[in-house]
Amino acid sequence: IRRVLMQLINGYYAPNDPELFRDIYNSLLNTLSSDRADTYFILKDFRMYADAQKRVDEAYRDEQWWAKAAMLNTACSGKFSSDRTIEEYVKDIWHLDKV
Repeated sequence: IRRVLMQLINGYYAPNDPELFRDIYNSLLNTLSSDRADTYFILKDFRMYADAQKRVDEAYRDEQWWAKAAMLNTACSGKFSSDRTIEEYVKDIWHLDKV
């Protein structure tokens, strides 16, 4: 993780503009104004994400199980509302007033 973070600011991803990803780097590692560093716990949750991804990779290799799981997941997903999700982000994460 340290290597990837350093690549954000050393020109690895943007040789002609090494500062291009500085804001991302700062948002992950530095407290900015009233926000805390890594607001969305990208770094904090990375190990759990990587472990879960390994389990997904293993499950995906079993094509029959994966197809059944995908169909059941779709059938049981119920109602999803992006509007509701955005409203929750506005209130709980971004702390903004509704427009």
